[in-house]
Amino acid sequence: MEKFVINGGACLKGSVNISGAKNAAVAILPAVLVCDGVCVVENVPKISDVAIITKILSGMGASIKMIDSHTLEIDTRHITSYEVPHELSRHMRASYYFLGALLTKFQRAK
Repeated sequence: MEKFVINGGACLKGSVNISGAKNAAVAILPAVLVCDGVCVVENVPKISDVAIITKILSGMGASIKMIDSHTLEIDTRHITSYEVPHELSRHMRASYYFLGALLTKFQRAK
């Protein structure tokens, strides 16, 4: 285990930004399909899987707004499709996360 040993009389002050975890974001974003309204997801990392997921959600009818560089507002009230576009889903291994959310919302998924 690593540790920092600090010798001196001055107090340390500051902040550290922790970026969002890729695996968490890839699982959380498809889960917004279960909600029938607006979801705000914070601390979203800027990675290709997130970009693909937002394209999939948008293609299914969701409205997506970037509030800032790491915060998304996703409105799922107008999603009527239970089908994930194959052309987009084939670019990411974790596209299976959509299955559970779609089965919950529509009782079917493709």
